[in-house]
Amino acid sequence: MEAETFFIRSVMVQNVIMGIIAAIIVWLLVRTIRKQNFTHMILVVAWGLIALWFFNGPFWGFSAVTVSPDGLKIHYGFLSVYRNKTLPVHSQWKIRTYMGGIRKMKGLFFFQLPDHRSLKVRGAAKFEVMKALGAAIDDLNGRPMGQIVEQPVNM
Repeated sequence: MEAETFFIRSVMVQNVIMGIIAAIIVWLLVRTIRKQNFTHMILVVAWGLIALWFFNGPFWGFSAVTVSPDGLKIHYGFLSVYRNKTLPVHSQWKIRTYMGGIRKMKGLFFFQLPDHRSLKVRGAAKFEVMKALGAAIDDLNGRPMGQIVEQPVNM
């Protein structure tokens, strides 16, 4: 089996979001260095560290998975330097539901691997991508490795 990448959300969109945040922080840093304002420089560096923490933390999910005999490579984006990993092929998976929105009325889905969650998405097409990803992991292992859990996580 050759490597196949499943896109839950667009990695390019995640990279653009990360790039815009990084560009704003770098621009502010250059501006404070030119003005020689040490206090603002420390604040900009602190905001940069907060941005890195956010993109490497539990609130930011992965958007793509490459399935190959070498393992499951998870793609978070270029600023998620500590989260982009390759998991073993025999990793357990789940597709979970989540009720989102202000009134918790929107049915969302996310793909869960050990210690990793995808971004939450909605729609039948994205759900089918997640099912195909689970099927590819199952086919690679030759046995079922996961399940679809219908009960919402936040209920």
